[in-house]
Amino acid sequence: MRSISLPKSVLVAALGCLVLSACGTQKAAPDHAAPAGSAVSAAATPPAPPSAEDQEMRFIELVGQAIGACSPDAPSGKGDKSGEGAPVPDGLVLEEEPTRIYGPGETPPAVPGDETEAPVPLPSDAPEPPSTAPGSAKPKQPVEVPLPGTEKCFADWHADRVTKGFKNTKATDYAAMRTKLTALDYPAARVHRMPDHGGAPRARVDLRFMGGHAALEVTGTSSGVIVEVFGAPETEDVKLTDVKRKPRLDSTM
Repeated sequence: MRSISLPKSVLVAALGCLVLSACGTQKAAPDHAAPAGSAVSAAATPPAPPSAEDQEMRFIELVGQAIGACSPDAPSGKGDKSGEGAPVPDGLVLEEEPTRIYGPGETPPAVPGDETEAPVPLPSDAPEPPSTAPGSAKPKQPVEVPLPGTEKCFADWHADRVTKGFKNTKATDYAAMRTKLTALDYPAARVHRMPDHGGAPRARVDLRFMGGHAALEVTGTSSGVIVEVFGAPETEDVKLTDVKRKPRLDSTM
């Protein structure tokens, strides 16, 4: 879902509708006055919920805001990112790293220009590696992964936004919590229900986008929510609800 593609036809059609609606309103306003009854009826009609494409577009706008908030205004000063280190003062001799010797079965790093990496052949008397019969191995449960610095900032930005959005708001059931999250422009397809914890509703919000790992775990309370950030594998087939969290020593929930 992180690589959701929005059809250009949808965007073009939406833009065309906006233009036509604006033109029609300008022409109809001076010639016809809407009856009072129809005005009341139109005002009473609830707005249609946003489509999945609209929700994802709003989320992408949030992604842009988060990336902008986490982008440094100046170089960090931790070294040149081009790969060139600081200049070596005259007279200073740098020692070269010793050449590593690879044993049987180990694979040396590829040499630039090589198309393949050939492993060192095993001795003739080496035992054969155990073979796994098809279907005998059970799939491993995906586990939480660490978030790099930039992604941690990205996740924290969303966590702070969700916490403020739920301030002084009761979130004692999942339906209310999900409605509020979607109102904060997190698509319904990215909000996943989790088992309640001690009677408190829980949900996970999938923030993974373009190979990212960020995610939120939101637990409802009587006065707001508790939000935790964590990392999930970027693989497309990994469901956020299946990711096993690492235990928190300081967790009170």
